[in-house]
Amino acid sequence: MHIGTVAKEAGLSVDAIRFYERNSLLRRAPRTEGGFRQYGEDDLETLAFIRRVQGLGFKLSEIRSLLDLRGSRLQPCAPVRRRLQGKLADVRRKLADLRKLEQELRIALHSCERELRKQNAHCPILRETTKGQNDG
Repeated sequence: MHIGTVAKEAGLSVDAIRFYERNSLLRRAPRTEGGFRQYGEDDLETLAFIRRVQGLGFKLSEIRSLLDLRGSRLQPCAPVRRRLQGKLADVRRKLADLRKLEQELRIALHSCERELRKQNAHCPILRETTKGQNDG
């Protein structure tokens, strides 16, 4: 299969496939005499795997190590489980941070709404100079 066909079947752009090749996530495709890349079903499976684990939040370097595990004869589950546990912990931390941010935004919005009820409203968010500046 040519790169355009593979891209369409995998739901990726041609540039994404080239990127994966350059970054050693996908083997370099052999070329025809005319210089066209030739891909097989195993390449489609690899691309589907890459998309799936990217969707789980894995970075390129992490995907590379997962591909190495996937390529081993043993395909041990324990290291994958540890990686998944780490990703889940990251997601939980991010959710906690987002909940905190949501609460801060609600408080700021409430402050604005309260100020807007006044005759000479002055935005409290724009007036704040030191509060919260050292938080992030």
